[in-house]
This record gives sequence, structure tokens and C-alpha cells, in this order.
Amino acid sequence: MNITKEQIQGTVVVHLEGRFDFGSRKEFKDEMELATEAMCAIALDLEKVTFVDSSALGLLVICHQNLKSKKVPFYLVNPQTYVKQVLNLANIGKMIPLYSTIDEVPKSHEGSVVAST
Repeated sequence: MNITKEQIQGTVVVHLEGRFDFGSRKEFKDEMELATEAMCAIALDLEKVTFVDSSALGLLVICHQNLKSKKVPFYLVNPQTYVKQVLNLANIGKMIPLYSTIDEVPKSHEGSVVAST
């Protein structure tokens, strides 16, 4: 999996590309730790993710809980149809706000950790 980051409107956008699975867990965890250092909202761009497995879902939950404890808003953005179906089946969207585009992510991040569709 390829991971890149950029900052847009006070949000660190972490772009994932490829398969988000057990094999990419260390790289994902390392990159999320670096993104968290900015102490601003984090949006995980899933547009180019072609596959997610149960370990990736677990990582998302753990990441969400860690960021919530630090009061850092966390969003999922732009999943492909297959990925969105898997996220919905696992009820991830009820825990982590899921948006179609980065423009939909709330601009004011103060205390904004509630799920949205």
C-alpha cells in the first residue's frame, strides 16, 4: 500500500492507495502516528483503496479510539463502492464519520467526533 499525506484547510489528509490489509498494518500505524503529531483533524482518503480486510477494519477502530481519546477528529473520505459496502457491513460508518468528498468534512473541528453519513 502506498501512503501520502497533505494538509488541506486545517485537516491532515492521509491518502491510501492499493490493498489495505494485514500486510500494510505497520506502515499504516506509523503514518497515522506521524499524522497525529499535527494535533489537527485527520481525514483518511480511501478513494484509491481497492480492498480492505478484517485487520484493516480493526486498525480503523483502534485508530478512531486513540484519536478520540486525544480529541482529534477522524474522518473517512471517498471510499469506492466495494470498500464502502465493507465499511457499512462492519458498522464502521456508525463510529467514524464517512464523507463522499474532502469538501464535505466539517471545517470547524472542535469536538466533532460524532458519526455522519
